[in-house]
Amino acid sequence: MRASAIAAIVIVIIAVAAGGAYLAVSRSQGSVYVYISDPGRGGNVTTTGIYLTVTSIMVHSASTGKWLTITNRTITVLLSSVPQAVAQANLPPGVYNEVRLYVSSVTVQLGSVNVSAKLPSNALKIPIVNGGLNVTAGRRAYLVISMGPHVTQAAGGYIVSPVAVAYAYYAPPNTTTNTTA
Repeated sequence: MRASAIAAIVIVIIAVAAGGAYLAVSRSQGSVYVYISDPGRGGNVTTTGIYLTVTSIMVHSASTGKWLTITNRTITVLLSSVPQAVAQANLPPGVYNEVRLYVSSVTVQLGSVNVSAKLPSNALKIPIVNGGLNVTAGRRAYLVISMGPHVTQAAGGYIVSPVAVAYAYYAPPNTTTNTTA
């Protein structure tokens, strides 16, 4: 056989093996889709918008005690009452009971002016209520992080103190994709 024919056969064998490995892994895991919503705001400042720049999303496995990364992709999201898709990952089956959002910046829109705000610790530790998120192999699960950020003005700046909780769903929530990458 000629060298080019042998190379073509090797490439086909590698492609088939890689495809089979991908199918085996994806069928042994479940797909998790993460959304963020804002059911309403509180605090002593009236805002017209809050933008969060999220740099990482992780979930805690109640089954193994380990933290797993859903994404390390930086995304900026405008909080809205409609759940917004922010990430997707395949995770091992099990129950997940907490989610962490790492936030690099917060921008508060006051009328037509945008101002920077502080988020204490730059990390949000959010419980997944009602028994957690149950990920099943080959199935989809949806995690909706509901944030009720309170914006206050103190010491010449703005502070965002969110009250957040996450809910597990097993059918897609009513959504939008109001995010920027």
